[in-house]
Amino acid sequence: MLQLALGKKMPHDRFYINAPLEKKVLLTGEEFSHLTRVMRKKEGDTIELVNGKNVLATSTIETITKKEAHITIGQSTTHPPALPSLTLVQALPKLSNLELILQKGTELGVSTFALYPSARSEKKELSKNQEARFHRIIIGAMKQCGRLDLPQLTWGFPNIEGNAYFGDLRSGAPALSSVSKLPATLIIGPEGGFTDDEVKHLETLAQGVRLASYTLRTETAALAGISILASSYSL
Repeated sequence: MLQLALGKKMPHDRFYINAPLEKKVLLTGEEFSHLTRVMRKKEGDTIELVNGKNVLATSTIETITKKEAHITIGQSTTHPPALPSLTLVQALPKLSNLELILQKGTELGVSTFALYPSARSEKKELSKNQEARFHRIIIGAMKQCGRLDLPQLTWGFPNIEGNAYFGDLRSGAPALSSVSKLPATLIIGPEGGFTDDEVKHLETLAQGVRLASYTLRTETAALAGISILASSYSL
């Protein structure tokens, strides 16, 4: 189990850099600010670096300037993801709900978040600033929960292959827990749910399933479904 391999403590001294973890790297931007202003790290301190590609590197801060930290990579190890591929196809909800879905979905093991505007989505697109903010939320959740693989954030309804399920409010739909299997794709609607036409289309792509005994909000449905799918895989 990956949690046991990396330790049970929250990785407070872990920082993300989008670069190969080889020899020497420069930490800049928001992660540099977090290193110096929040965590108050100093030259000579030992930290952990991750790049979202399953690598964990123990590193040493050599020098700190006003805008960057020069870091020497020490020992690095590679750990595979704890779960097989798990894609959440999420019809665009309210942005506050989306923040929760991205953060908790990362902690629960989602490997790809595919966002798309459905018929009843109140918002139909994201700005560049919003996309950047959501990417930062995913990075923060990855570091906090001890993951080494950074989930992808994509736009548009993807091609569906393999095990696929969608939240179905109609009577007679089987419980997801009775049919769930990874790797998988889970499709969740917005606050207003899917239209009848969308349900008909989804039936050609995925299996309709119940996620709980009661009707769930979109953010609850997404996280409940992810939890059920993740629990179907023996760690």
